[in-house]
Amino acid sequence: MDLVERSEHLSALRDEYGDVEADGASGAGTGARPNAGLRPGPGPHPGTRPDPGSARRPEGHGSLVVLSGGIGTGKTALLRAWTDGLDADALVLTATACRAERRLPLGIMEQLLHSPGLPAASAERALAWLDDTDTSAPTTPAQGAPYPQPRTGTTTATAITPTPETSTLETGDSEPPLSASALRGLCTVLRGLLDERPVVIAVDDAHHADAASLRCLLYVVRRLRSARLHVVLTEYAQQKASNALLGSDFPHEPDLRVLRLEPLSKAGVGAVLARHLDERTAQDLTPLVHEMTAGHPHLVRALIDDHRTEGGAGEAYGRAVLGFLHRHEAPVTQVARAVAALGTRAGATLVGRLLDVDAASVARAVHQLTAADVLHEGRLCHPAFAAAVLDGMPPEERGALHGRVADLLYEEGAPATEVAVHLVAADRVDTPWAVPVFQEAAQLALDEDRMETGIGYLRAAHRRCRTTGQLAATVVALADAEWRVDPAKVLRHLPDPTAPTATAAAPSAGRSLAGRTPAPFGLTPPRLPTHLLPTHFLWHGRVEEGLDAIEALTGPSPGRPDGAPPMNAADLDTPWLWGAYLYPGHVKERLGAGVLASQRSAPPAVTPELQGAGTLLNDLLHGAGPDAVEAAERALNRYRLGPRTVAVQSAALATLTYHDRPHRAAAWCDGLVAQAAERESPTWQALFHAWRALIHLRQGDPAAADRRAATALALLGPKGWGAAIGLPLAAAVQAKSALGDVDGAAALLERPVPQSVFQTRPGLHYLAARGRYHLATGCHYAALCDFYACGTRMSSWGLDLPALEPWRLGAAEAYLALGELLLARQLVDAQRALNAPAGGRTRGMTLRLRAATSPAPERVALLDEAVVALRECGDPFELARAVADQSVAVRERGEMERARLLARKAQLLSRRWGNAPVPATVPDGGTPLDGTPLHDAPHRDAPPDATPLDTELSGAERRVAELAADGFTNREISRKLCVTVSTVEQHLTRIYRKLDVKRVDLQAALR
Repeated sequence: MDLVERSEHLSALRDEYGDVEADGASGAGTGARPNAGLRPGPGPHPGTRPDPGSARRPEGHGSLVVLSGGIGTGKTALLRAWTDGLDADALVLTATACRAERRLPLGIMEQLLHSPGLPAASAERALAWLDDTDTSAPTTPAQGAPYPQPRTGTTTATAITPTPETSTLETGDSEPPLSASALRGLCTVLRGLLDERPVVIAVDDAHHADAASLRCLLYVVRRLRSARLHVVLTEYAQQKASNALLGSDFPHEPDLRVLRLEPLSKAGVGAVLARHLDERTAQDLTPLVHEMTAGHPHLVRALIDDHRTEGGAGEAYGRAVLGFLHRHEAPVTQVARAVAALGTRAGATLVGRLLDVDAASVARAVHQLTAADVLHEGRLCHPAFAAAVLDGMPPEERGALHGRVADLLYEEGAPATEVAVHLVAADRVDTPWAVPVFQEAAQLALDEDRMETGIGYLRAAHRRCRTTGQLAATVVALADAEWRVDPAKVLRHLPDPTAPTATAAAPSAGRSLAGRTPAPFGLTPPRLPTHLLPTHFLWHGRVEEGLDAIEALTGPSPGRPDGAPPMNAADLDTPWLWGAYLYPGHVKERLGAGVLASQRSAPPAVTPELQGAGTLLNDLLHGAGPDAVEAAERALNRYRLGPRTVAVQSAALATLTYHDRPHRAAAWCDGLVAQAAERESPTWQALFHAWRALIHLRQGDPAAADRRAATALALLGPKGWGAAIGLPLAAAVQAKSALGDVDGAAALLERPVPQSVFQTRPGLHYLAARGRYHLATGCHYAALCDFYACGTRMSSWGLDLPALEPWRLGAAEAYLALGELLLARQLVDAQRALNAPAGGRTRGMTLRLRAATSPAPERVALLDEAVVALRECGDPFELARAVADQSVAVRERGEMERARLLARKAQLLSRRWGNAPVPATVPDGGTPLDGTPLHDAPHRDAPPDATPLDTELSGAERRVAELAADGFTNREISRKLCVTVSTVEQHLTRIYRKLDVKRVDLQAALR
């Protein structure tokens, strides 16, 4: 420790003691300057060093100085720095007292007489006096032999050991007698040394010194006042701490001067940091370091070392904190540990109960910690300080302490969250009341969106469950919490679908709930009903088990844990809603006519969060509910996103979307995405990002849909999505197909999906999206298969609704591409018969395709109507297609200027999604119903003012065209050109459009 670092505390000390506070001493001494031999050597900052030996005294006089202060304020460092800086002609005798040797008589004196600089002869003579075991006055040494000869063997200080009856220095009773001749002999030895050179006696931690040594020193000081003897002591000055120095007569010495050292101020900490770190870092760290160290120099040093090696508080800081505490007397360390463990509950009463220590001892320890500035209003100075205090304990002791804290807080009725922290740290499994505490703490943590904490508490509760009822409640809560983070984690709670118990027994028969969940205590294996987790069965594609579970929960069951009563039917709205959205066909089969109404007979007030769920449920199962849109708006407006509302809010989004209200759905969905992020639920975020992607598609923004779908797929893995993975995949595939990225769409379609996806509503979107991919790549028959598969499912479920998934329009486009205009027109007319909402997107798409299958005189009127409808619904993608068709139709009527303007408008609209080409409605080579060959009309995709160069083939297209004309298949062409099959199909599609031919006419067209 450099003395410059302590100069802040002793800035008043310059050349006189009078500039320093004095405890129990007279005023400032004055006089001549001290003996030059005692002055310390030059330092880096002369004049700022606190110099305990620089007192002004008459020539030849000694001094008595006490460096007083709290533990860790730098007393020892200052003493050593001063003694090390003394001139070489001074004799320095040093000793360090300690608590363990306080009852060792004359231990300090023995250390002083064993100092390295003391001449051997003088040491032998002094030790001989100490070795005199006669407590009475010894005989006077003979003339010529003034000192008794030391005994043979090891010298000890037991010669004047006081008896137990007289050893009362620390208790304030009578002092033990010492040999007067021994004291005179010691003085004679020291006087002989002082005749040769100055002598400095430095005793560190003198408050721990033994009483006999202090009496010897006091005897010497009083009898050698005029000699060049300088005594410097350090002490821990706390009135409530044991202090041998205060119990002696030293405080009454008139020449005593006390120098007080205090912890560093914030400016002082900054000065220390500036000497070891760069200026900017020192300035930034000063407030934090001062708070973490309370200004204690050795803690500051430790943090500097840690900053250099670890970038923050580390091992050095932890050791320094422990060393700081262990230097205090008991029970300071124990109280600091209790305060660190109790945190905000650290009152004196609780600390005493926790440690089983009397109130006076606790108060004394608290006073010492407060005086050291490491305790403020019952809290340690910084969380890192508290952590270091606890980390310094052996693991077994730390766990036992947390266990006692948990017991104490539970008895005091503390919140479950506070008790649970200590139960986890204690890692005890024998606490009978732990499970309900963990369950309550987990619920509070989950309500505050601290997901990992809540899940950790539930897992801790699961390990401690002792009854089937506790286990059932814990597993249900744990599965629901884990679902919010990653539904894949819930799979371990579900029985193995391949195990016999998963299919052989009824749900109420006590089937194992968690075939892969470890069994706590004696519950091996935990035999619980599977109907406790219906929603999770449904999410992961196990529809029959999920619906069995819902039915089992509606009535009494012999397998229900602890004979629990039937669940309130309103509480089953959540699994019913998930079932109705994901598996409408299965749910309708299970419910049958009138069953749903009887099961939902509970009054709405029982679960106010789910008011309106019945209307939404009916709309999901049957569609076209008269009040569904209003109910959806109310459900989205009424409540914040949460575990009990996520199902009803998802159902409300579906209702708005499937009723052709994409803009209203978009506004609500954006809010739900934001809430999901705030509540730190990756599952909710993924779900609503996927919904937003689907809505973007229905708003005519495939680029935004592509980004949203990618985000949704990144948030959850395939196992996490379960049977709902059809939703983000469908949106991603359709978006990429619309943007012309058929390779990206093909990569997504190569991902394996569970077969259960094709039993779900998102599976309809997946089939339709795959069909549109096939349309984009020219695989028209494959597209027809997908669109008809989608339509078959919708019809069998009784959900053949116009805006759910307009599969007929996709199939009609495929037929148009194949030249089957009659079949295309039949599908379009069937779609029109479904009565789509006026002004809706679906109606506009239907009118556009109706125009493509109509005679030329009718096309313009139909397209005008389609454009109006699509403009009103705000779908620029479909609007661009309608405008492009409108341009072709008016050109056929000879309106060249209007056709040119409409073509330019279609191009401008297409730039909204990345300037992708506007898809054609009527394929090349087709013949309208009026019998006019299409190749006699202008090309439908080319703008009216296109030049021959606009329809020329690129180099890649010509190579593909030549190979196709030679009879090579698409796969053979892809191998020859080292491209994908889908790339070949794209090239061929553009070739057919540019040349206005079919494949069989390629050879003739290329001549």
